[in-house]
Amino acid sequence: MQFKELVKNSSELMGVKAVYGTSIVSLIAFGPRGDLDKEPSKFFMLGRNTAEKALQMPFLVSIGGGAQVSDDFRGRALEVMRVTGVYGKTSDFIADGPTKERMSQWPVATILTEVYAIEGEPRLVEDLGFADRRILENAYDTVRRDPEAIDNLWEALKDREITRRHEIMPPAGFIDRGKLVQVGSVYPGIEPSSPEGERLLKAMLEIERNKPLRRAKKDENRRKHGGMIVCEGCNFTDEDAAMFDVHHLYPISAGPRQTALSDLAVLCPTCHRWSHAKGDNRLTPLPIKDVSSQRTQGVAPLATAI
Repeated sequence: MQFKELVKNSSELMGVKAVYGTSIVSLIAFGPRGDLDKEPSKFFMLGRNTAEKALQMPFLVSIGGGAQVSDDFRGRALEVMRVTGVYGKTSDFIADGPTKERMSQWPVATILTEVYAIEGEPRLVEDLGFADRRILENAYDTVRRDPEAIDNLWEALKDREITRRHEIMPPAGFIDRGKLVQVGSVYPGIEPSSPEGERLLKAMLEIERNKPLRRAKKDENRRKHGGMIVCEGCNFTDEDAAMFDVHHLYPISAGPRQTALSDLAVLCPTCHRWSHAKGDNRLTPLPIKDVSSQRTQGVAPLATAI
């Protein structure tokens, strides 16, 4: 996918954020000088400002910068991220102890739903044609947007290839509701219960799915396997496309997104159900590699069509 296919124009680009390296969690975090407990409004305002802007300009570009950045990353455009309107204490969004400790210097964060690596991690000056790195001025504790510089950045990046980092996913069960939300220790998630049993006539709102994209994914799989289609989970093989599903690695029910073929997998119905049933919840399916390993441990393999 090219940058311009995700970020349609520079008006969708919120700005740039100086970072020490590539993403380790699905957050963009902030760390102004001061004490969060003594000055909570000062800290949370940074998160709120970014989250509020994200409702209209959902993307930002991370660029290596700051006192602790290595020479390998300094001045390089590293990733493009889709930011949500959800913000709060960084520690509330991270369950892993070591990661929580590592991120403690940046106490406030907004949640990301998608992170894409920019091919080649181009350098601002040497590769993208910028005269200097001033686009990063004041971009260390917040997201910086100089309109002219952002227009130039979009032009410089628009034809670059980007790749979705599927290992960087939102917290388990997170739903992007497209609203500005400050959360505490519980982030927006799946509704715990719903009334059932009453017969009602309802107008249904269906999630839009792209049928040509599904066909293209199956065609891609068929080309790779000499005219047959092969399940990526268990290697079940058949020539009939109707025997297979196209699975979204990041569930489509979590919210709108730009979907590429690399965001999809071809699975037999059993592996497809396995991925969703064995995941943490309906918004966090089991990764395909884990479906494959689980199904081959003590389970007889499916017969392969001849």
